[in-house]
Amino acid sequence: MTEAEPGRILRVAEAFAAQPPGPPEVRMCAAAAKLLDAAGVGVSLGASEDLAASGLQTVCVTDGGRAGEALQFDLGEGPSYTAHRTGSPVEVPDLELDATWPAFAAAAADAGLRAVFAFPLRSGSVGLGAFTLYQHVAGELTSGQYADALVFSRFALNLFLSLQAGRPPDELDSVFTDSLSNAVEVHQASGVVSVQLAIPVAAALALLRAHAFTEGASLAEIAKQVVEHRLTLRPLKD
Repeated sequence: MTEAEPGRILRVAEAFAAQPPGPPEVRMCAAAAKLLDAAGVGVSLGASEDLAASGLQTVCVTDGGRAGEALQFDLGEGPSYTAHRTGSPVEVPDLELDATWPAFAAAAADAGLRAVFAFPLRSGSVGLGAFTLYQHVAGELTSGQYADALVFSRFALNLFLSLQAGRPPDELDSVFTDSLSNAVEVHQASGVVSVQLAIPVAAALALLRAHAFTEGASLAEIAKQVVEHRLTLRPLKD
């Protein structure tokens, strides 16, 4: 720990304490957006290392980050996914110049986002998710913003671990169950398509995402149609 870190930790704690009463994860995202001068902040958690099958579920997001979080979930790709998978921060100072995630970058730019910075939530070798900043203007983070973002990502990790501390493994805090419930229909649809086409669930989810992208719809919309038997998907052509 460097000499500057205790001061940054205190700044983050004070920013969190200054937020109005409410769910701790909401206060944390709002505090981060204000202190880091970000257009949007989102925190997403992964149920497992197999992102192809489970994806990242957003547990808190400010208004300016909703489009970015939704796009990453719909497409199953983006800076948050890469940060979660690799355990390293991912910096995208100009989405219009980045070719790492072609579908996400183009869609995010269309939604008015210009830069994204994702920091992994990691405990040892286990990746739990990502803390992500969204900006409406292109540009690098300042050294101070980057350092503060690292502290916030650690703060977020500790917050979620503390919410679950002392609970039995099969008993989740509401912050986790609420976020998972938002994706239940997507998982149900993946199961339906998996059975119908005799393919793995991960492949079924990929097919749902491909169809949603082709139709210009959200993943949740397509999943609802499948679950309600208003849509039957066919295998992708080679």
